[in-house]
Amino acid sequence: MTGGRGVPPSVLFVGVHDAGRSPMAAAFLAHLSGGRVPVRSAGSAPAERVGPVVVEAMREAGIDVSAAVPQAVSGEHLEASDVVVTLGCGDACPVPPGRLRLDWVLPDPAGLGLDAVRPIRDEIGRRVRGLLDDLGVPVTGARVAAMLPEHAGQVLEIYQAGIDTGDATFEKAAPSWSRFDATRLPAHRLVALGADGRVLGWAAVVRVSDRCAYSGVVEHSLYVHPEARGRGVGTVLLTALLASTDAAGVWTVQSGIFPENAASLALHARAGFRTVGVRERVGRQGDRWRDVVLLERRSPAVG
Repeated sequence: MTGGRGVPPSVLFVGVHDAGRSPMAAAFLAHLSGGRVPVRSAGSAPAERVGPVVVEAMREAGIDVSAAVPQAVSGEHLEASDVVVTLGCGDACPVPPGRLRLDWVLPDPAGLGLDAVRPIRDEIGRRVRGLLDDLGVPVTGARVAAMLPEHAGQVLEIYQAGIDTGDATFEKAAPSWSRFDATRLPAHRLVALGADGRVLGWAAVVRVSDRCAYSGVVEHSLYVHPEARGRGVGTVLLTALLASTDAAGVWTVQSGIFPENAASLALHARAGFRTVGVRERVGRQGDRWRDVVLLERRSPAVG
């Protein structure tokens, strides 16, 4: 099934409060599809916020739902969706003709502790993987892990491949591992690994200032292997990186991106980054002046 002209179908998860099962399902689908499937969640009687235990359970899975805001389901939501998955809303969720409707019967995590929510989370993740398989959408297959010295060669190779495109950075060559290791914060260095253990991409951050007032501000870099581009690896890495910085109390993550790097700008927009402005002709690359788009993302979990 597709949404027309080869476009993946759009999916709507509808619960009662849109504070537990439905936001978990929507987040899993966005994460596992690498952002390729349009997805949203809603509720027949939305709560004010996603349950804090649900937020913590999803953070354990490397997915941040702290910024999700419960929404009331509307006819517009239903009409715009190719697939509607109901999770406990019953007759309060009428589905228009021509839509695929699935009803997932799962316990409501409201009021439950973390130990009880984990199996619900895991079952939702399993069902979302099955749904993606049914829709013919490949799961990214990337596993996020801490960056280790054993990854050094592949990390620097991917860095150099990005430099060679001419649209990733002003740098001319990847640094030595010792320099890389000395400048990136150890707590927020991640790699995406394929099923064979090969590094598909990496993400890391540096401090922007030694001043105490800016202790919660970092600048990040994210690079994906040329053969892994377009497979959602960047989304998986950026999602995990932001979950890591949020948990550590980092309040602003910023980046500078060339305007020509449309894929990176779109990735960051989907992750909640806003454009601060454009620094025009701020640096030279060979004989060419380059503009840089400044982006930042304020953590919803801090301050």
